[in-house]
Amino acid sequence: VLVVRNPDDRTVVYAVNPTCSHEGCTVKWETDEKKYDCPCHDAEFSPDGQVMEGPAKKPLATYTAKIEGDSILVKSI
Repeated sequence: VLVVRNPDDRTVVYAVNPTCSHEGCTVKWETDEKKYDCPCHDAEFSPDGQVMEGPAKKPLATYTAKIEGDSILVKSI
């Protein structure tokens, strides 16, 4: 699970499965660009896992996540 803060609202966090929906490579978070990149075929995903650029057609799998006090809670599927 990769967890990042919403770049537009620091009180919101997103939790995604880092497995690319295209061919299963592991995506990485690009802090400066505020997106996930797939190193295998250059697919790009937004902080909430939505496809920004293909070849992926499906978003990253997501989990429910929230900030509670000093902790981040992620609900597994």
